[in-house]
Parts: sequence; structure tokens; C-alpha cells
Amino acid sequence: MRSPVTENRQYLLVFGATMALRERAVVAALRVFDGPLVTIARSVDARAAKFFDHVLTGDFSDPDTALRLVLDFEKETGMRPAGVVPFIDPGLVPGRLIADHYGLPFLSRQAIEDSGINKNRMKDRLLAAGVATPRYVQADDLDAAYAAVAEVGLPCVVKPSAFGGSLGVRLVRTQEEIAEAHASVRRTIDATATFTVKNRGIQVEEFCPLVDEVSVEVLTHRGVTTVLAVTDKSHGPQPYFAEVGHRVPSTYADRSDVRDLAVRACEAIGLDRGVAHVEIRLEEGREPQLMEVGARTAGDGIIDLVERALGISPYELHVLSYLDRLQDIPRPQPAGLAAIAVLKAPPGTVAAVRPVARVDAAVTSYEVYAAPGTVSRAEQANYLDREGYVECYWPGAEPASVPKDAHLDIAARLAAEIFVMEGAEGEAAAP
Repeated sequence: MRSPVTENRQYLLVFGATMALRERAVVAALRVFDGPLVTIARSVDARAAKFFDHVLTGDFSDPDTALRLVLDFEKETGMRPAGVVPFIDPGLVPGRLIADHYGLPFLSRQAIEDSGINKNRMKDRLLAAGVATPRYVQADDLDAAYAAVAEVGLPCVVKPSAFGGSLGVRLVRTQEEIAEAHASVRRTIDATATFTVKNRGIQVEEFCPLVDEVSVEVLTHRGVTTVLAVTDKSHGPQPYFAEVGHRVPSTYADRSDVRDLAVRACEAIGLDRGVAHVEIRLEEGREPQLMEVGARTAGDGIIDLVERALGISPYELHVLSYLDRLQDIPRPQPAGLAAIAVLKAPPGTVAAVRPVARVDAAVTSYEVYAAPGTVSRAEQANYLDREGYVECYWPGAEPASVPKDAHLDIAARLAAEIFVMEGAEGEAAAP
């Protein structure tokens, strides 16, 4: 998707804005950057690729490949990047290499290496700084896994030392589950070729029993760290930890210990630019626990929810910070409650996808990924086990005024109407 360019113009290079539920990053970039928008994708049929002026085709998650593509593009067009902006973890290391080559602002190398792309280093930095977080033990082989479980105790969590989207994260309750859980994580690591991931380690982590989870979107720029929003998170059934819904603002939005913990975590990691995504487990009357620090904006449409509910665009602030043009940090003013929930078909094969004549008044949009022939898994192990999503908004509402699971209930009713499964009553009559 390249076109000849004769002018020596600068462009904005972004990583990850073609991914599902991150597309509004394109809108934000175009609002604040007056020039062409460029991305790197594996192919020109990547999601949202048509919204970019140029798509450089190749492995965006491999640093050497990404830099070569940008250098080749410069030779072809004379164009150079004015900024490099990551919206996903796999864009951090390639983005840093490109930014270094062109002398552009970016996160420090240490902050990248100590963030969620390497959960071992992340944990080490947090624990060294006295940040409350579950401890871990490295367990790359089965013998090490048994030893690690003996050290941290049961229940515990076996997970990849890299990856995101709940890929490979598994709860272990008994000694008998250790071998299968470890093997399952190893299979996930070996089978996942979506990104170039050099860290293929496994860790065993203490289980955090706190019942609720939030994410905190934190902006750092020129030495000032600011909490932009707090989001309630919902998970599918254990032994997995797949995220199935989010709400903004959180019922915990005003808890100072939660906000302070998120800021301390970002400072411990050394984040010095842009928006970070911090995940925290908590409940009333208990000290919150830091779970993860992502050195990039949130996925799963969370940033869209923040913009709708609070009237600010973290994507815009993120881009401006990476361009080193951010001047003022707006104060969020809640205007309502925004939420998103996963659409999940029943287990089996989808026979038909039906149009919906009428949706709940709170629904602002929905999208279906599944098509006839799609196999829906019974469990929701990670972000891949979903057949779509629905977004909702309650204008003027406060968190306490809307039932906690309202968005999940809307998603369940919508999925029941949309998906016809093979063998289900009425299948033959479905369009």
C-alpha cells in the first residue's frame, strides 16, 4: 500500500493501531499530527490498514526487520519519521531502535526492558522498590516448576514470562495439576507466532486472592506522572484469567491507595513518556496488589471507554508525549458510564450469524468476529476465545447507579440472539 512520494515530508510511524479495539488510535493521531500516517503490518489486508497513508509490510515485532522497512521507505520516498508511537508491547523494542536511529523521543531502553514485555525483570524492579506485588519463581522446565510451586505454595499461577492478552496464564490448585498446566503454558508459547517474542520463559507466581481487578491509565511526561482513569475489569471463569469486560469510571476510581500504587509502579519501572497501562487487584479493606505494568496504552477498547466517559483522549496525549509536544494535561470530567463486554457464542460450531432487530438502549456499537463455521470453545482462556464485542454507554450515570454486570448481561442476551449453533433449534430457519 505504498504510493510514490516526491516531497520530503515527515510522517508519524505508529505500532499497533491496526489491531482490533485499538483503531481509534488512528483518529487521535490524525487529530494532533498534521502529516502522513504510516504503520508496519504483516500484510496490506491488516485490520484498519486502509486508514493509513502507507503500510510497510513485514514483521513489525522484529526490530531489525522494522528498521530495515523504515530505511527502505526513506530510500524510496525521501520521507523520514517525525515520531514513533507504540500502542502495543511488540512495538516497544522495534520502536526504540527506529527512534534511536533518527534521534527521536522514546521511552528509555531500561523502562522498556523492565516493563510487561519481560515479567521477570518487571517483578524484580517492583519488588526491589517495595511495591506490593505477588512474588515469582522462574520455572522453565517441569522439575523447576515443581520446585517453584513448593516455594510459593498452592494455589499459584503458571504463566509465560512474556506475552499479553491472558495468553497461557493458568491457575494451579493442586499438585496433580502442575504438569498439565506447565505443559499447557509451554504449548501456548511454542504455538503463538503472532509476534516475534525472544523471551520464551515460564514463571510460577503467587496467587493473589483479592477479588476485584482494575486497570489504571497513567500518563508520564517531563517528570510529571498523572492518573488519567481507573477501569473496572471482569474475568471469565478460572482456571483462566481472560478479560471479558471493562467499565469506566471504576467503582474504585477515588481510592487514593490504588492511584498511588499505580504511580509508584510506573516510577519503579522508570517510565518517562506516554500512557502506561497498570493492572491492580484489590478489594475493600485490603492492601492492593500490583499485577502488571504495560509501557503502552491499554487494549480491549479501554481507551475508547475513557474518551467517551471522561471526555479526554489518552491516545492523543500519548501521541503528543512521543512527539514531545504535550503542553497541558486535561482534567477528566465524568459525563457517564462506558463499558465493553465480550460476545461469546455457546460451545460448538456456529451455523449462522443472525442480524439483530433491536438492541438495548445502552448499546452504542457491536461487532461480530465469528462467521458460519467458526468453532466456539467452551472455555475462555485468553483474548482469542471471543466471537465479538459490544460497547455500552449510560449518559450521566455514576458507577453505583448501574448494576456491576449490566454490560455482561447485555452481551449475553445479544450473543444468544446473534449466534445460531449447529444442532440448535431454529437453525434451519436462520438466514
